[in-house]
Amino acid sequence: MSKVFKKEVLSYNTNLTAEIETDVNENPRARVHSVEWRKIMEGEPVEINPSIGHGYKIMTVEEWAGRWKRNDDFSECLNCNSKNTKEHHFTQTWCRGKKTWESELLCMDCHSFTWRSYRDPDFKLPEEYEREKWAAMVAGQAIPV
Repeated sequence: MSKVFKKEVLSYNTNLTAEIETDVNENPRARVHSVEWRKIMEGEPVEINPSIGHGYKIMTVEEWAGRWKRNDDFSECLNCNSKNTKEHHFTQTWCRGKKTWESELLCMDCHSFTWRSYRDPDFKLPEEYEREKWAAMVAGQAIPV
């Protein structure tokens, strides 16, 4: 009889060892879309998504965010508790089993931005591991005069 091994599926929002940072803002905290948001709110034309056309157009918030997806893991607006949100920014980085991620949602009801981010306390990028390794090697050697 053979043994069946179940492989654990890792997810960005499980096995968290630190607090999730949260913030609510009138404007996007993520740089992506921040210029467009200002233009939308001032009634100025914004660039049309190249996948559906070209040129510039004055758009409503709903039209501008129409192609964004919902984040079902964290769908609640932290300002008004609405679930009518769209995620405009998400990044995640994994290195040696540790993770960091950030997400920002636009609430379609109150038009506020909800930011959530997380970083494992011992998360390091590959270049940080290399820097530490080389610093330790240099510290262990005598420097010739």
